[in-house]
Amino acid sequence: MSGKMEKLLQWSIANTQKNEDGKTHDQPDPKALAELFGLGGPSEPELMKHAMAVISNPDATVDNKLIAFENFEMLIENLDNANLMKNLKLWEPLIKVLDDKDDELRACALSTIGSAVQNNQTTQNDFMSYETGLIKIMDLAKDNKEQPSSVRIKAFFAITCLVRHNVEILNKFISLKGINLTADALNETPENPKLKLRALSLVSAMLATATVNEEFVSELRCQNILAACIRSLTPNETNIYVLDRILNILAHLISNGIKFTEEETDDLQKKIISIEPLKDRLNEDDYQILKQVLKI
Repeated sequence: MSGKMEKLLQWSIANTQKNEDGKTHDQPDPKALAELFGLGGPSEPELMKHAMAVISNPDATVDNKLIAFENFEMLIENLDNANLMKNLKLWEPLIKVLDDKDDELRACALSTIGSAVQNNQTTQNDFMSYETGLIKIMDLAKDNKEQPSSVRIKAFFAITCLVRHNVEILNKFISLKGINLTADALNETPENPKLKLRALSLVSAMLATATVNEEFVSELRCQNILAACIRSLTPNETNIYVLDRILNILAHLISNGIKFTEEETDDLQKKIISIEPLKDRLNEDDYQILKQVLKI
């Protein structure tokens, strides 16, 4: 405990009783009170601006920029702080980092964007007011030999957070051939389990946002997204969360009245039987829905 805090505690205890003359003790040190209640220091918006100043400073080291990103992302996880980003003019310098040559900084920018727009329609729309933002993120999500998987994974995270529960942004994403982008990630060889999981999360976000009808599912079939999901239902899958996500996607389609084709049904029956040894590690509700519909 600091000396100021100790004095403040002593004052508090002493003032529970009056002196013999009926008077209370002197008032506490104002500086101690300010320290206790977090007064007098920089506000969170000021801290956000300071962090972005470091991130944008060409003379700052990468390590210092990464620390600033960590602090900034922690601050904007607070909904009120995230909503202030537009007025504080912090979106533009953040989006600019997507062009940085350093992989770690690009990944941090993507992660921060995702955190800022997650479940927040205000910040989702604020981000979309910058015309090139979504296109930049989609470019970073593409299969590129010069683009490390760590950056692509964060790009898919950011896109998922942008489109979830925002129909307008989802439609924009689809118009930019976003479904093709998602399909490419799901059908890549060799597979990257972490990237696949992020791509599947994006599929889930699309299903949670779109009107799930035969027209929409036809597009998923056309781009081999549904086929990729079914193909990945295998006991050899190293990431159990991939299996869980696929089961949830298929159960979501069923709950929206989507019927599987005869070929899909045959494949699914075999796949569900093949992963039965893993059923105790999977979501029981989704697993049972598939078994019931497939009559296994």
